[in-house]
Amino acid sequence: MNSNTGTPSGNDLLFWNNRHLKFRVLILGRANAGKSTILERLTGAAMHEAEVWRHGRILPGQTVKGQIDRGLHNIDDEICFRSRPGFVFHDSRGVEAGSATELSTIQRFMEKRSLAATDLRNQLHVIWMCLPLDECRELFESERDIFRLLKGAAPLVVIFTKQDGAINKETSQLLRDCPENTCNRSVRKEARRKAELEVINRVKELEGELTGMGLVDNATAFLTTSGMEMPTVDADNSCQQLINLTEECLTGPRIKTLLSMVWGRNLLKRGFWCLYWVFKYNTLNEGVKLGSGAPRMWTLMQEICIQMVSDTTNNENIHVTL
Repeated sequence: MNSNTGTPSGNDLLFWNNRHLKFRVLILGRANAGKSTILERLTGAAMHEAEVWRHGRILPGQTVKGQIDRGLHNIDDEICFRSRPGFVFHDSRGVEAGSATELSTIQRFMEKRSLAATDLRNQLHVIWMCLPLDECRELFESERDIFRLLKGAAPLVVIFTKQDGAINKETSQLLRDCPENTCNRSVRKEARRKAELEVINRVKELEGELTGMGLVDNATAFLTTSGMEMPTVDADNSCQQLINLTEECLTGPRIKTLLSMVWGRNLLKRGFWCLYWVFKYNTLNEGVKLGSGAPRMWTLMQEICIQMVSDTTNNENIHVTL
């Protein structure tokens, strides 16, 4: 199956029968852009619980801390979480460094993991680019270089992180100019309102700058996050938004299905796409194939249902009888 065109092939059953599906994400951003926080909220685990794989072997536990501190960094390393099996993350060191070597490293990685690759598990499926709103009002030149490099390479979600921190900073700045004896509740409330508008306008300006420079296209989405430091309902909603936007950016139903499978939250969508590929493979112009294909199809349907139930047992009261 060509993942982009949806052309059927004889590998669909093998694809769905593979219990080691991988949805591969490259997460980029300057230091302290909130990358680790996003991964922790998305996976429901701390970074020290992550596993780092290199050339098929798991590295010592302290390697994850090395990744965060950039002391043992390697963009080819696979960062995985047992709490979210199926997701594979790749991290590039803070892009504010902007060196030619770092840009070349990212470019080689993307070429190696191109969507044109025939093996779906080894492809780079999406890029998440984190831009913190609480640190800088403008894009670094190195970040512009990164966007130029990313254009058209893979679906892209631009994540404006730390909106709450940016609002707090802006509010403090406005109140700093206010005489202390007049800084009552209504004044603080008005300062907060102005700060929120300022940050919203800043996001729009950044989006407009990227669009005006031709650095984003139809396969790009924008997301603003706030309050991600702790596991809250709002943080969960932001993670779901991130997954939804990622899915919208993806091209081809097969990759969308892969994301649904590894995310595991939308049982109905996962079930529909799984069965879609089963029947796609077993259906020709003259109708459904019988004979040798039928038992394989039935076995696969059983495994799909079993896997769907096992993945959702902790969250949903679902029973399937086969």
